Amino acid sequence: MSMSDDELGMLIRRQAARHAPPAGLAQRIGQALRTEAVAAPPPAPIRQRQLQRRGWWQGLACFGTGAATAWGLALVLLATPLPPSDALAEAVTANHVRSLMAAHLADVASTDQHTVKPWFAGKLDFSPPVADLAAEGFPLSGGRLDYLDGRTVAALVYRAGPHVINLFVWPAAQGQGQGQVLAPVFSTRQGYQLAHWAQGGMQAWAVSDLNAAELRTFALLLRERTAPRTP
Repeated sequence: MSMSDDELGMLIRRQAARHAPPAGLAQRIGQALRTEAVAAPPPAPIRQRQLQRRGWWQGLACFGTGAATAWGLALVLLATPLPPSDALAEAVTANHVRSLMAAHLADVASTDQHTVKPWFAGKLDFSPPVADLAAEGFPLSGGRLDYLDGRTVAALVYRAGPHVINLFVWPAAQGQGQGQVLAPVFSTRQGYQLAHWAQGGMQAWAVSDLNAAELRTFALLLRERTAPRTP
Protein backbone atom coordinates (compact mmCIF):
# COMPACT_ATOMS: atom_id res chain seq x y z
CA MET A 1 0.00 0.00 0.00
CA SER A 2 1.41 3.30 -1.02
CA MET A 3 1.45 6.36 1.24
CA SER A 4 1.29 9.94 0.27
CA ASP A 5 3.98 12.40 1.28
CA ASP A 6 1.71 13.99 3.87
CA GLU A 7 0.94 10.65 5.47
CA LEU A 8 4.65 9.71 5.59
CA GLY A 9 5.65 13.01 7.26
CA MET A 10 2.89 12.63 9.85
CA LEU A 11 4.12 9.09 10.70
CA ILE A 12 7.70 10.30 11.18
CA ARG A 13 6.66 13.15 13.47
CA ARG A 14 4.54 10.74 15.52
CA GLN A 15 7.44 8.30 15.97
CA ALA A 16 9.82 11.15 16.93
CA ALA A 17 7.39 12.43 19.51
CA ARG A 18 7.04 8.92 21.00
CA HIS A 19 10.88 8.56 21.44
CA ALA A 20 11.70 12.18 22.37
CA PRO A 21 14.30 12.54 25.22
CA PRO A 22 13.10 13.63 28.64
CA ALA A 23 12.92 17.33 29.29
CA GLY A 24 16.22 18.81 30.58
CA LEU A 25 18.38 15.90 29.38
CA ALA A 26 20.48 18.06 27.10
CA GLN A 27 21.09 20.55 29.93
CA ARG A 28 22.16 17.78 32.31
CA ILE A 29 24.55 16.33 29.74
CA GLY A 30 26.13 19.72 29.15
CA GLN A 31 26.58 20.32 32.88
CA ALA A 32 28.19 16.90 33.31
CA LEU A 33 30.64 17.59 30.50
CA ARG A 34 31.63 20.94 32.00
CA THR A 35 32.16 19.34 35.46
CA GLU A 36 34.31 16.59 33.94
CA ALA A 37 36.42 19.16 32.13
CA VAL A 38 37.09 21.06 35.37
CA ALA A 39 37.95 17.92 37.35
CA ALA A 40 40.25 16.43 34.73
CA PRO A 41 44.01 17.16 35.04
CA PRO A 42 45.36 19.77 32.65
CA PRO A 43 47.17 18.61 29.53
CA ALA A 44 50.68 17.29 30.06
CA PRO A 45 52.55 20.46 28.98
CA ILE A 46 50.44 22.72 31.24
CA ARG A 47 50.72 20.38 34.22
CA GLN A 48 54.48 20.06 33.68
CA ARG A 49 54.87 23.83 33.70
CA GLN A 50 52.81 24.05 36.90
CA LEU A 51 55.00 21.42 38.60
CA GLN A 52 58.18 23.17 37.42
CA ARG A 53 56.91 26.50 38.73
CA ARG A 54 55.98 24.94 42.07
CA GLY A 55 59.37 23.20 42.34
CA TRP A 56 61.18 26.48 41.55
CA TRP A 57 59.37 28.33 44.32
CA GLN A 58 59.96 25.48 46.77
CA GLY A 59 63.67 25.46 45.86
CA LEU A 60 63.86 29.21 46.31
CA ALA A 61 62.20 28.94 49.70
CA CYS A 62 64.65 26.20 50.79
CA PHE A 63 67.60 28.25 49.55
CA GLY A 64 66.38 31.29 51.44
CA THR A 65 66.00 29.27 54.61
CA GLY A 66 69.47 27.74 54.21
CA ALA A 67 71.08 31.09 53.46
CA ALA A 68 69.41 32.69 56.47
CA THR A 69 70.63 29.85 58.67
CA ALA A 70 74.20 30.16 57.34
CA TRP A 71 74.22 33.93 57.87
CA GLY A 72 72.83 33.48 61.36
CA LEU A 73 75.54 30.96 62.23
CA ALA A 74 78.24 33.23 60.80
CA LEU A 75 77.00 36.16 62.85
CA VAL A 76 76.96 34.04 66.01
CA LEU A 77 80.54 32.90 65.36
CA LEU A 78 81.72 36.43 64.66
CA ALA A 79 79.97 37.76 67.74
CA THR A 80 81.39 35.04 70.00
CA PRO A 81 84.79 36.12 71.35
CA LEU A 82 87.63 33.64 71.56
CA PRO A 83 88.76 32.58 75.03
CA PRO A 84 91.74 34.72 76.17
CA SER A 85 94.28 31.90 75.74
CA ASP A 86 93.02 31.09 72.25
CA ALA A 87 93.03 34.75 71.21
CA LEU A 88 96.58 35.14 72.51
CA ALA A 89 97.70 32.00 70.69
CA GLU A 90 96.27 33.43 67.47
CA ALA A 91 98.12 36.72 68.05
CA VAL A 92 101.40 34.92 68.80
CA THR A 93 101.07 32.90 65.59
CA ALA A 94 100.25 36.02 63.57
CA ASN A 95 103.30 37.86 64.95
CA HIS A 96 105.54 34.91 64.13
CA VAL A 97 104.27 34.78 60.54
CA ARG A 98 104.59 38.56 60.20
CA SER A 99 108.21 38.49 61.34
CA LEU A 100 109.02 35.90 58.68
CA MET A 101 107.21 37.76 55.91
CA ALA A 102 108.76 41.13 56.77
CA ALA A 103 112.23 39.57 57.04
CA HIS A 104 112.64 41.49 60.29
CA LEU A 105 113.55 38.86 62.83
CA ALA A 106 116.02 40.84 64.93
CA ASP A 107 116.70 44.40 66.03
CA VAL A 108 119.88 43.07 67.57
CA ALA A 109 121.44 40.18 65.66
CA SER A 110 123.83 38.20 67.82
CA THR A 111 124.46 34.68 69.03
CA ASP A 112 125.87 36.01 72.31
CA GLN A 113 123.34 36.10 75.14
CA HIS A 114 125.49 38.74 76.88
CA THR A 115 124.91 41.02 73.89
CA VAL A 116 121.22 40.31 73.38
CA LYS A 117 120.07 40.54 76.99
CA PRO A 118 121.60 44.01 77.72
CA TRP A 119 120.13 45.36 74.46
CA PHE A 120 116.64 45.26 76.02
CA ALA A 121 117.72 47.44 78.96
CA GLY A 122 115.91 50.79 78.84
CA LYS A 123 113.55 49.54 76.12
CA LEU A 124 111.43 47.37 78.41
CA ASP A 125 110.28 47.65 82.00
CA PHE A 126 111.53 44.11 82.67
CA SER A 127 114.61 42.03 81.92
CA PRO A 128 113.83 38.95 79.81
CA PRO A 129 115.69 35.74 80.62
CA VAL A 130 118.05 34.80 77.78
CA ALA A 131 119.77 31.43 77.41
CA ASP A 132 122.16 30.05 74.83
CA LEU A 133 121.18 26.58 73.69
CA ALA A 134 123.67 26.25 70.82
CA ALA A 135 125.21 23.12 72.32
CA GLU A 136 121.76 21.48 72.27
CA GLY A 137 121.08 22.43 68.66
CA PHE A 138 119.07 25.63 69.26
CA PRO A 139 121.47 28.55 68.83
CA LEU A 140 120.41 32.09 69.75
CA SER A 141 120.09 34.36 66.70
CA GLY A 142 119.08 37.72 68.17
CA GLY A 143 116.20 39.67 69.62
CA ARG A 144 113.69 42.43 68.87
CA LEU A 145 110.78 44.33 70.36
CA ASP A 146 107.28 43.11 69.56
CA TYR A 147 103.73 43.84 70.69
CA LEU A 148 101.38 41.33 72.33
CA ASP A 149 98.66 41.24 74.95
CA GLY A 150 98.34 45.03 74.85
CA ARG A 151 101.98 45.74 75.65
CA THR A 152 105.56 45.72 74.34
CA VAL A 153 107.26 42.35 74.78
CA ALA A 154 110.65 40.80 74.15
CA ALA A 155 111.00 38.53 71.14
CA LEU A 156 114.02 36.24 71.26
CA VAL A 157 114.96 34.44 68.07
CA TYR A 158 116.39 30.94 68.06
CA ARG A 159 117.08 28.58 65.21
CA ALA A 160 117.03 24.84 64.66
CA GLY A 161 118.70 24.23 61.32
CA PRO A 162 116.61 26.14 58.75
CA HIS A 163 113.72 26.57 61.20
CA VAL A 164 113.05 29.80 63.13
CA ILE A 165 111.74 29.79 66.69
CA ASN A 166 110.19 32.99 68.02
CA LEU A 167 110.15 33.15 71.80
CA PHE A 168 107.90 35.93 73.19
CA VAL A 169 108.49 36.85 76.83
CA TRP A 170 106.78 39.38 79.13
CA PRO A 171 105.65 39.60 82.77
CA ALA A 172 102.67 37.47 83.66
CA ALA A 173 99.62 39.44 84.72
CA GLN A 174 97.90 38.80 88.03
CA GLY A 175 95.90 35.59 87.67
CA GLN A 176 97.84 34.56 84.56
CA GLY A 177 100.74 32.79 86.20
CA GLN A 178 102.14 35.66 88.30
CA GLY A 179 104.35 34.09 90.91
CA GLN A 180 103.46 30.61 89.68
CA VAL A 181 105.25 27.90 87.75
CA LEU A 182 103.11 26.59 84.91
CA ALA A 183 104.29 23.59 82.92
CA PRO A 184 104.36 24.02 79.14
CA VAL A 185 101.08 23.66 77.33
CA PHE A 186 101.41 22.66 73.69
CA SER A 187 99.03 23.42 70.84
CA THR A 188 98.89 23.89 67.07
CA ARG A 189 97.72 26.92 65.09
CA GLN A 190 97.69 27.21 61.30
CA GLY A 191 100.26 24.43 60.99
CA TYR A 192 102.64 25.97 63.57
CA GLN A 193 103.57 24.40 66.89
CA LEU A 194 103.15 26.52 70.04
CA ALA A 195 104.33 26.10 73.62
CA HIS A 196 103.20 28.29 76.51
CA TRP A 197 104.50 28.29 80.09
CA ALA A 198 105.15 30.60 83.04
CA GLN A 199 107.83 30.77 85.70
CA GLY A 200 109.71 33.40 87.66
CA GLY A 201 106.92 35.94 87.16
CA MET A 202 107.28 35.71 83.38
CA GLN A 203 105.14 34.08 80.75
CA ALA A 204 106.62 32.74 77.53
CA TRP A 205 105.23 31.66 74.18
CA ALA A 206 107.40 29.73 71.71
CA VAL A 207 106.20 29.23 68.14
CA SER A 208 107.83 27.52 65.17
CA ASP A 209 107.26 25.23 62.22
CA LEU A 210 109.33 22.59 63.99
CA ASN A 211 107.60 19.31 64.67
CA ALA A 212 105.90 18.89 68.03
CA ALA A 213 108.65 16.73 69.56
CA GLU A 214 111.44 19.21 68.68
CA LEU A 215 109.53 22.21 70.04
CA ARG A 216 108.79 20.28 73.22
CA THR A 217 112.52 19.59 73.65
CA PHE A 218 113.29 23.28 73.10
CA ALA A 219 110.69 24.44 75.61
CA LEU A 220 111.81 22.03 78.33
CA LEU A 221 115.50 22.91 77.84
CA LEU A 222 114.78 26.64 77.93
CA ARG A 223 112.67 26.38 81.08
CA GLU A 224 115.44 24.47 82.78
CA ARG A 225 118.12 27.01 81.79
CA THR A 226 116.08 30.09 82.72
CA ALA A 227 114.53 28.79 85.94
CA PRO A 228 115.17 31.15 88.89
CA ARG A 229 118.11 30.02 91.04
CA THR A 230 117.18 29.24 94.61
CA PRO A 231 119.68 30.39 97.25
